[in-house]
Amino acid sequence: MKYITFLFVLLFFACNPFPKKDKHPEVSLLADLLKDTAKFKKVIGAEQFKDVAFLKNDRIILIPNQSNLPFKIIDANNNVILEKVFDWKLPFYIDIEGNLYFNRQKYFLPDYKKYEPFKTVVIQDSLEQKSSTLKKMDDSLSAKAIEAYKINLLARYGLEPCENIPLQSGKCDVFEIKKEALIVRQPELFKNDFTKQTKDIGKFDDDVLIKWNNGKLPNPVYLSYYQMDGQKFKCDSMIFPKMITLGGKKFLFSSNIGLYQFQ
Repeated sequence: MKYITFLFVLLFFACNPFPKKDKHPEVSLLADLLKDTAKFKKVIGAEQFKDVAFLKNDRIILIPNQSNLPFKIIDANNNVILEKVFDWKLPFYIDIEGNLYFNRQKYFLPDYKKYEPFKTVVIQDSLEQKSSTLKKMDDSLSAKAIEAYKINLLARYGLEPCENIPLQSGKCDVFEIKKEALIVRQPELFKNDFTKQTKDIGKFDDDVLIKWNNGKLPNPVYLSYYQMDGQKFKCDSMIFPKMITLGGKKFLFSSNIGLYQFQ
């Protein structure tokens, strides 16, 4: 037993270096830098959302972490453009033009004040509903009826059963508008075709291991060193800060800290 423990300790330290000192003690931590209101203006905090999507029209979608809370679309000044509770069991889609589809409604760009009912078909849900109506039928007859229903349902939208499609083709991952209906037959119920991507912030030095957190397994903590427009800062390597431009202004974003505008 002692020999096994010795081998484990030897392997542990052979694969993982000892902690080192901060290579740049003169550089501010990001958490401290963000407190400087002369340099950064807080727009939204990480506690206000579960997920964020940036749109090409410089709007921001905030997805809540509870289904009873509304999602919001805001601008870079935190003005609310749209605020609605949506059914998490239904698809949420943003098309290539920026229109929204949720709760079986279509909301039109630019301000989403105009909306109308829109047909939504989740293939798996339709098959399960059909199956529930055939419970009293013989199993073999029920299976044949469901298969026939599936073929006919898919054919209406120019689709065919997945078992007839090569896996690598990606044709089973359908989340799009077909024949004036939103058709979904993939597990994910959120898709954004109007997205604006964040950009990585460059590093001016390599990460450094500064400590180990104790637990069932030791967890390494690294410090990362970033530089943006001449401004240097450091933070935990798991923060992953990004930069995005909204309305011609630069913002720093991380799902761990929120969205801040460079002043």
